[in-house]
Amino acid sequence: MDDADRYNPAKFGLSTVPLEHEPYGPIKSERLVGANKGKVAVVTGAGRGIGRAISIALANSGANLALLDLSVDRQQETKAACEKFQGVKVEAYSCDITNVQAVRDTFAAITNTLGPVDILVNNAGVAYGKLAFQETFEQFWKAIEVNFKGSMACIYEVLPGMRERKSGCIISMASRAATVDMAGGLSYNSSKAAIARATSTLQEEFEVEGLGDKLHTYCLHPGAVWGALVTENTTPEVQEQIKPIFKDVPELCANTVTYLASGRAKALRGHYFDCRHDIERVCSFGHETLEKEGLYTLGVKFLPGYENEP
Repeated sequence: MDDADRYNPAKFGLSTVPLEHEPYGPIKSERLVGANKGKVAVVTGAGRGIGRAISIALANSGANLALLDLSVDRQQETKAACEKFQGVKVEAYSCDITNVQAVRDTFAAITNTLGPVDILVNNAGVAYGKLAFQETFEQFWKAIEVNFKGSMACIYEVLPGMRERKSGCIISMASRAATVDMAGGLSYNSSKAAIARATSTLQEEFEVEGLGDKLHTYCLHPGAVWGALVTENTTPEVQEQIKPIFKDVPELCANTVTYLASGRAKALRGHYFDCRHDIERVCSFGHETLEKEGLYTLGVKFLPGYENEP
């Protein structure tokens, strides 16, 4: 992407409530120690950036970890950081999540080594940042395969066991891109909107089955985090112009994930959540209110008098 105007802050909404940019109050690391003790967590894209931060935060909370990335080598720093937490088991797996059979084999190995999966974090993702006429269909589809197909392949591997045990948490990175139209974001925005809709639909199925308080799903905007996903898809000139927008540390998202996985924010289950928002404040409105008012979810607005009838 080579047009800084696509990141123009004037095009964004401006919050009147202060946003969070680093771990705060209920999601400070010291308040999450032991929150997921003994649970088995899978983190995709664990080798760097937000994925690494999520893995470390979950290890701090006592979870045993299965780290997934394209190669084991790129996960060594993450693995070493997680193993510093006493009593935490950590395994690293090489897995291309777009390869369904590879996903099946990897999750079978995880279950055999660590036990049934309690927490799945779909973090792996790609973004190419090209206008539609500048990319091939194959490039467009690659983003769909990684961001949506790969996430769903992982979900389908943990879903049967979670339903059988009536316990489990699934968290996916949806990004703010799921909620906006942005030139140069066709594949990224589409794939992220798909995972957001899949999250809410899956939770609706749990609710219908009477499992809503036991199986909980979420999709997140991790905040504006500076990292490889940005630098690999922009020119140095654009990076210089847009860097001030990226105010958030990866630990903000990582600790939010850990908090959600602990079951402390089930009022948000099935919803999209912006990690920069105060999670306790949002949860204080309750699940029923968020559902009734259509808050923190994808939707279509109509003119007054028209409703979304069957």
